[in-house]
Amino acid sequence: MYTLFVLCLFGVALAQQPKPCTSPQQWEGRVFDINEKQKVTLQGIISYDATYHRTRVIEDIQTSHDDIVLDVLELHDAKLQFIYNLKYQNCSRLPIEHPWKDYGIPENATSYGEAYIGTSSIPGAGVLVTLW
Repeated sequence: MYTLFVLCLFGVALAQQPKPCTSPQQWEGRVFDINEKQKVTLQGIISYDATYHRTRVIEDIQTSHDDIVLDVLELHDAKLQFIYNLKYQNCSRLPIEHPWKDYGIPENATSYGEAYIGTSSIPGAGVLVTLW
């Protein structure tokens, strides 16, 4: 009887298919990029709002010639983009040409497994991520 119970439990565990979790509709994160070839460093903060289709990126771009600090607000429902140059204190209003990019996990996503960023051997030194 015990063996039958264990086999049933094992079968149920194998029959489960991973399902995508829902990602938050609003979030903020940090952006960092270095291009050694062009000698450009980019640091910034991104704010994302999937409910109202808008993003805001405050970025500090350091080149070998100049430092540029931009505040870019994209309002996709209005198809408008505002770029404010904090260094020169001027603002540009431009139409948005590209479609809205949703960072959520699609319903038909396929699971590629899990991985640690950092380490799992020290508590708080890594994060477990699921790849879709």
